[in-house]
Parts: sequence; structure tokens; C-alpha cells
Amino acid sequence: MSLADRLRIVRGSMGQTEFAKKIGSSQSGISAYEKGQRKPDYETLIRVSTEFGVTLDWLLLGKGSMHPADQLEGAMEEKTTDMSVVLKGENIQRPDFTERPQNKTADMSVVWDLQQRLLDALQEQNNLLRENAHLRLQLERRDMRIRDLEREVAELREARKGPSAYGAGVAGSAG
Repeated sequence: MSLADRLRIVRGSMGQTEFAKKIGSSQSGISAYEKGQRKPDYETLIRVSTEFGVTLDWLLLGKGSMHPADQLEGAMEEKTTDMSVVLKGENIQRPDFTERPQNKTADMSVVWDLQQRLLDALQEQNNLLRENAHLRLQLERRDMRIRDLEREVAELREARKGPSAYGAGVAGSAG
């Protein structure tokens, strides 16, 4: 499934014009995205994700669940199940690392699963770091723009006073 297909799924029965307004785009832009003629920029994708509650992984790559709540519910169910076993006092089977494993294939699948989880966590960390860097850059640009505007305001105030007002004040006191 392509990005264009996933955008159509997110839009659902909503018209392209209404969808475009919700994410700060144009109807023609949405049409081009859905036809695969153009790719949305990352800011547009973030607005789609935020406005419609879909994960960026699913939107960009088609991986994982569509909604973050689905991921959280699945994780919570796993944790709840794990904790219910502990609370019931049932024996949890733990690997015995003192003995050499007899079934290497089963043990390797556990290692593989752990490696995959680690890679997923690292990927998520990288995504968060990139997003953090992007947000810091946006803040820095905003701060620079504020400083520029403050400087312009000060210059305009100074220009409004002007040399003629100062000169008139000096001339008036001499007379």
C-alpha cells in the first residue's frame, strides 16, 4: 500500500477540500498527493498525524498500527497479562543460564526477538531525536524572527523621533 493509499484511508469519506482545510493544505495538493503525483512535506505529514490520530510509522511506511492507541492498548494488555501472572503467584518459567541450552533454535528465537525489540526501540529513539532537532530548529528560527522584529520596531521608533524633533527642542531652548 502506498502513501497515497494511506492518505485516502485517513481522509475516508471526508471531501478533499475539508481534509485540506484541516491540515492547512489545498484541495489540489491533496488531489496530487492521492494520485501519487506529489509527496507531502514532513510538516504536512505531521499535521495529518496529529489531526487524525494516526502514527507516522504507519502513514509514512505502512508499518505498525494505524492509531497510537492501538499500540498502547496492545502494550498494556501484555503488561497486564504479565502482572496478573505475578499477582496470582503463578510460577513464571525463567531460563536457567547456568546450564547449556539443549534446544538452540528456541533460544535463538528469544535472542532474535530481543534484538528486534532493541532495533525497534533504537529506531523510535532516532525518530524522536530527529523530531526534537527539528523542533529545536523551529524554535531557534522563531527566536531569531522575534529578535529581528524587535530590532525593526526599535529602529522604527527611533526613526519616528527623528533628528528634526531633537533639533527643534534644542532650537526652542536657545530662543
